[in-house]
Amino acid sequence: MRLIGKLLIIIILLGFLLGASAYIVMYTGDGEGSDTQPPQITFTSGNFSVTAGQTAIITAIFTDNVKVTEATIYYNTAASTIWNSLSLLNGSVSIDIPLGTSDDYYYYITVDDAAGNGPVGAPSIDGSEVFTITVKQNSDDEDFTHYVFVEESTSVTCQYCPNVGAILEDLESSHSYRFYYVSMILDNSVAADYLSSHYNRYGDPTVYIDGGYKVLLGGTQPATNYTSAIQEAENRVVPKISVRVNAEYKNTTGTIETSVEVINGEEVAYTGTLRVYLAEIISSQFNDYNGMKYKNGFVDFIFNEEFSVDAMSSQTFTESRSVGSLDYENLKIIAVVFSSEKNVAYSNPPANGNPFDAYYADAANETYVAKGARNLPPEVGILSPQKGKIYIRGNLRLQFLYKNKLRPNTWMIGKASIDTYAKDDSKITRVEIYVNDNLVANMTEPPYNWTLPMKLIKKPLIPKDYTITVKAYDDTNKMATASIDVKAWWAF
Repeated sequence: MRLIGKLLIIIILLGFLLGASAYIVMYTGDGEGSDTQPPQITFTSGNFSVTAGQTAIITAIFTDNVKVTEATIYYNTAASTIWNSLSLLNGSVSIDIPLGTSDDYYYYITVDDAAGNGPVGAPSIDGSEVFTITVKQNSDDEDFTHYVFVEESTSVTCQYCPNVGAILEDLESSHSYRFYYVSMILDNSVAADYLSSHYNRYGDPTVYIDGGYKVLLGGTQPATNYTSAIQEAENRVVPKISVRVNAEYKNTTGTIETSVEVINGEEVAYTGTLRVYLAEIISSQFNDYNGMKYKNGFVDFIFNEEFSVDAMSSQTFTESRSVGSLDYENLKIIAVVFSSEKNVAYSNPPANGNPFDAYYADAANETYVAKGARNLPPEVGILSPQKGKIYIRGNLRLQFLYKNKLRPNTWMIGKASIDTYAKDDSKITRVEIYVNDNLVANMTEPPYNWTLPMKLIKKPLIPKDYTITVKAYDDTNKMATASIDVKAWWAF
């Protein structure tokens, strides 16, 4: 029996040793022995255009369950059958396009992992399918069609601002008009300073078209007023100035590489100001007066500087910027060239009040940071309670007190009721409601509303401050939030 016991102990020890050895071998192999999943290419620059004499920047985003060890771009010209290759492991490469060339460039990308589960390619692994870089000439091919630029001055406490925001969003979605727009939200300090210093802002909402060529004040104007003003700006006589913006996300550094080219087709030099606006397609920070997420919400300026470009020439500006906590798939960039010629305009047009020096926008261009299909974050908002209003047992009351001006605080008296909305470009999987960081509701199906059960209502002698937060998650686990501070009495 003792012999059998000793044998069992030896077998167990050998098992541990063999197990440890096996573990060490697998570890030093960086997981290759168990890696059976091929890498994936989730984003490429795809097809795009570049001017002869400039640099083509090609970006790719790729992932693997262990590690991508090889990433290569193969490229050639229409006149060549020989493929050149460059490493793409850092996420992007630059290819100089010679001045005077008229041949388009073709490329494809392959990636592989250490276990050899690839290669995988985009759009192919052997060049049987390729992406095209269309090479344009400075003078003959340049398009000087004027695109209008629209800035809306708005704020989260502006009652009529959502009306104007909805009109601009509808016009943009219709693709019937040549314009780009950005929501300059006063609660963003950079936007507030800009609106005050450049436009001598009077009130909200105010829409500035082409830098003050047209100014529309107030939120009760019909949509036709905006379409007429945009069309009139479309037909302005402007210099032969064009601007092109390209932005690429570098997954290895978490930065946006922005390149802006200003082309002067005039026979005299052009002087102006280049402003490049970084905006969120769906604002992650701000909800409007109705509790809805802002669209095209301004984040910051990437460029805001004066420049001069010689006659029949071009100038390129580049900038690298960290994405930080922003979702790169939710970002767009609008480049605008403003003239140096000064005009007089008014932020209060009916009274010729709040004058400002207007420098009209002569050219604009827009790009998305993520090309092709984008996975946008969810939209989420608190529909009730709303800022500066009074609710008694979940119902809006005493509206005469804030008909013309919102109260400084939001009040909830008696049984608390919270109404929210959530939507996504794919699917909402759950919505959570928190009161002072305490989870009170978790919902997987609409409507995403919650009422506190009567038995849980506390009855303090004095009102207390609470923060209501709503979080929405989509099927890729992207999350969006909205919150409101309230004073509550017998509500929670």
